Amino acid sequence: MLAFVLAALVHADVLVSAGHEGRPASCARFPQHRCNLGAAGEREWTPIVADEVTRVLRAHGVSVVREPADFEGDYAVDMAVFIHFDGIVPACSSGASIGYHHAADARAAALWRALYAGIFPFRFMPDNFTVGLRDYYAFRQVDASDGALVLELGEISCPPQRTWLATRLDDVAALIAYDISRTIGKGDVPLPAKFAGRR
Repeated sequence: MLAFVLAALVHADVLVSAGHEGRPASCARFPQHRCNLGAAGEREWTPIVADEVTRVLRAHGVSVVREPADFEGDYAVDMAVFIHFDGIVPACSSGASIGYHHAADARAAALWRALYAGIFPFRFMPDNFTVGLRDYYAFRQVDASDGALVLELGEISCPPQRTWLATRLDDVAALIAYDISRTIGKGDVPLPAKFAGRR
């Protein structure tokens, strides 16, 4: 029985998931998940960021499992990131934020916050400020030794934030890849040159 359990556990350096990707089609297969379709435009943007994070990490020798919003299996990884953008009413009452379930993940959250807050020119909400952030459903499927984080990259229901993000999705992805690499100590992904003086 133990051999079966070990065989069923997928190992990789990193898991990257694009929030809401694959929905609504995946909702029927995963009725245990709340079928949230995300903010307007979120399902289009999260795969762009997740794919670029994955590409950069793999180019630097980091093994990555790339998943949509709903996926099967359990994963043992160094780090897991779940890419999202916020949407809220009234508009422009939120910003970037971070979610995590375990106190041990706070270090990874603090590293990302310090990095992203240095370039994101809008508000940064407190960590775990919603139940959805601190009890994110996919946390149950990962054992991440260096951190499992939901990264809300900004509020796309807020026109100024959406405009800022729209032309920077690849840049933000490169920053995430750098952050993951330095947090787990693998891949030696460089800090993107355009951010070198802004940490």
